Amino acid sequence: MAARLRGIGRMVATFLLVIALPISAISVSTSATAASSDDPKTFLLPATNGLNGSTGISVIFDDSQAALSYASGLGDTNVNSNPDGTQAIGAKLYCKNLQDSACAKTTNFSVFAILQPCKSENDLYCISDVYANTPAGKVSGKFQENLPAAGPTDFVGDSSLGLPTGGPPSIWQIPGVKNSSGADTYTLFVSTRGKGARSSTASQPTFQFNEYTVAMYATSMKSGTYQLVTAEGSGLDAIVGGGCATNSESKCALRESFPMDGTSFGVTIRFPKAPSNWFYGRLSKPIFALNKSTSGNSVLLDVSGEPVAVPVLYGKSPWSALSANLQKYYIGGFPSVGKIYGVSDPNQWDATHLASSRDFEVLKEWIPIVKDTAVALTTQWYFKASNEGSDPRFNSTGDQVDGIVTSNATAYVPGPPTFNQQTQSLEYQVGAPHLTPSGATFRGSYDLTIRADAARAIYGFAKNVPVKATVSIVSENGQEIAAQEQVGEKDGWFFLRAENFTFSSPKLRVKLTQSGGTNNGNNSGGNNSGSSNGNNQGNYSDTVKCDGTGKCCDASGKCTTGNPVGNNNSGSSKSAAAPKTYILKCSAKGGKTWVARGTNPQCPKGYKQVSKTLAK
Repeated sequence: MAARLRGIGRMVATFLLVIALPISAISVSTSATAASSDDPKTFLLPATNGLNGSTGISVIFDDSQAALSYASGLGDTNVNSNPDGTQAIGAKLYCKNLQDSACAKTTNFSVFAILQPCKSENDLYCISDVYANTPAGKVSGKFQENLPAAGPTDFVGDSSLGLPTGGPPSIWQIPGVKNSSGADTYTLFVSTRGKGARSSTASQPTFQFNEYTVAMYATSMKSGTYQLVTAEGSGLDAIVGGGCATNSESKCALRESFPMDGTSFGVTIRFPKAPSNWFYGRLSKPIFALNKSTSGNSVLLDVSGEPVAVPVLYGKSPWSALSANLQKYYIGGFPSVGKIYGVSDPNQWDATHLASSRDFEVLKEWIPIVKDTAVALTTQWYFKASNEGSDPRFNSTGDQVDGIVTSNATAYVPGPPTFNQQTQSLEYQVGAPHLTPSGATFRGSYDLTIRADAARAIYGFAKNVPVKATVSIVSENGQEIAAQEQVGEKDGWFFLRAENFTFSSPKLRVKLTQSGGTNNGNNSGGNNSGSSNGNNQGNYSDTVKCDGTGKCCDASGKCTTGNPVGNNNSGSSKSAAAPKTYILKCSAKGGKTWVARGTNPQCPKGYKQVSKTLAK
């Protein structure tokens, strides 16, 4: 698609990470709707197929519904799919279990399983806990029901063969943790997609899974008449048009907004082994842990984080007003709803492009049409894992997790950062409209966590020698953008958080270096001696936070003033006559880091200088 869509607009943020870290993950969401308000509400798909009285092409960037498109199913690949992977026309074949006589001749299986709550300590591929962390402490969720009570193609798995059981989504109550509706109910999707094969009908199949999704939705219950979602992805009217997270034929779990008061949400999932090395998604301040179960026959993946508010981009345009790049793309076909098939004249189309979060080029083309403004903000809590397409240097061979990247951007690259050999950096791209529905400037957040030993392996760093990071956020014209930054290393993890930056076209650059122990680089960050198992991510509480005004405060509340990286005092580009500006990095015990920028920046009391470089 990049070849089809050039002529990039200036409004989409592009972040380049120069870094080496271990993963933590995740992303999930709720939504917002009012074009005149920033209060989050569920965004509903507008009417199409001429029902709104006009023709044209519209686009929606709202991946809060991405996890909701399919019911569980164990299918016969040869029957249900064409050789090119597209869905076959005609009757489909699904198995109730591997002993189902209807599938006695099946040799190739397709699997989509929505995981169920654990019923015993021996269960695998199941949900062990759902919870919230509030100021008063942890509140564990209580499983209420499956919705629907049974799916049209549910199946029973076989843990000994690595096949999960697939059922409907689950509804949980987290007592006292109320969402925007006043209800304390939450809908959870934990799903995996994969395939299985056997050499003959007499042999046992082996299964492989390459995609995992965990999505939580704040919900309330309402009654009505609805269609069930199917394993083929039909029956989605209640989801995209009705705002349901899931539904039966008579009940809808209506998507609401998460509380955005600092409450974090988490899930614990039991797997036979680590499901993936890398995770990505929509969370803020993610905390990750991977531990052996008490029985020793499985691992418990625990991920928590605060929900984020994500801008929804929606726009509609007559065909004749679209750019040549968009016309070329849409003529080639795209995922859509509405009237398009069988109508040759695109001027008569009334269709909606349900865009993917990775469709950067499409987003950039639509930005001018929507006046660089989001139509809504949706709250999301979501994370995903995929081993496909990742750089081998990011994947460890052990039963562990290496890293996670999360953001609140409208568009982002799914998966781990890519490694730029030329710049020796990790690069990650995100994009979003510059303005919220009310016209306020949208502020971005980005979290990256990477296993410290994985970072050292990527760069060939020596063990037991501290690693330091340089962070900057730079606009298209080379000016530094004010942002809050946190960088640290703790408990075997290196983590970075950048927030409060704006979405024109900045580049987020994070570069790791190692001094070799001969200069003051030895004072940086924490010391990764290798004694930690690296399975539990440190938190952000031991890191100094700097805002765009030059004020920096540590976890104890002690503050100092200076010019943090990203604060360009002049407000204009540098000139030869301007005084020299330096970037100063300081560190203290416990992995605390402080970064300042100015003509004579100083470390706060209790901090030691790590580096002082001339700002470029």
